Amino acid sequence: VLGSAFDPELGGKDFDEVLVKYFCEEFAKKYKLDVRSKPRALVRLYQECEKLKKLMSANSSDLPLNIECFMNDIDVSGTLN
Repeated sequence: VLGSAFDPELGGKDFDEVLVKYFCEEFAKKYKLDVRSKPRALVRLYQECEKLKKLMSANSSDLPLNIECFMNDIDVSGTLN
């Protein structure tokens, strides 16, 4: 090893934030939902994004995100490429 670098402030929560932001924008376009306006929905999205993050470490294919009765009894879905 000739060298290495790391950021001690960067961690799994940062990846969760990126995933949540991505799906908030996708659901706003696709379903006209403002996820950040409902704390319960936002917490649920964080939980699902954490599961998706763990799947990403094992799989390289397209990963689906499906949440039933997410907001206003609307089922949402998205894909992470």
